[in-house]
Amino acid sequence: MIRIKKTFDDYMVYFKEGRLNDAEIAKELGVSHVNVGKMRRKWASLKDDPNYITSASKLTIQTGSFNINISV
Repeated sequence: MIRIKKTFDDYMVYFKEGRLNDAEIAKELGVSHVNVGKMRRKWASLKDDPNYITSASKLTIQTGSFNINISV
């Protein structure tokens, strides 16, 4: 059986909901409860860090932001 590697964001969704314990999250994701514990500790250390950017964050660049000078 081939396992698909779970990303940190996969775990983060469950941690933010706060309704499941580590064993239940492990069962839902198909991973070990040890991995869930490791990810929970990582999440706990990063969730309040203002410099941490999640993949859900978006960067918007407007076309007026660039001044392009092309000389030939």
